[in-house]
Amino acid sequence: MVKKSLKVKNLLKNRDFWAVVLIIVVGFYTGFFRDLFVAPSKADMAYLEIDFGNKKRAFEGELIGEMSILDAVLASSRAGDLEFKYALIDDQTDILKVNGYVEDGLNEKTLNFYLNGEKIKTSEIHKIKIKSGDDILVRFE
Repeated sequence: MVKKSLKVKNLLKNRDFWAVVLIIVVGFYTGFFRDLFVAPSKADMAYLEIDFGNKKRAFEGELIGEMSILDAVLASSRAGDLEFKYALIDDQTDILKVNGYVEDGLNEKTLNFYLNGEKIKTSEIHKIKIKSGDDILVRFE
């Protein structure tokens, strides 16, 4: 018991110990360490699901600035190793390819976008901004 109290006394006399304590206290007081312990809230997130018919891919991510639906799909495609090719022609989005599926009008299924359950025009996905908590569904129907 005496050895432990001597170690504590020596530690309390150590200048480096107090420097570390001061850094930790100032860090918590100023909020410097806040992001280490607090995950982004659901309010700062958006959810994207791509339904291929035979399989689904889902993504969730933090909103960065004013993101459009197209921005969210592009970010998810980069993060999730998903092939996504598009073109902007006459201020309209034209989806060219999604994971081997080519949108050429010859397929029986077409690509449809839904924002919070409401169907939206695929040609407008680069204009429609998403908000915190939005659900985006991309479905082949």
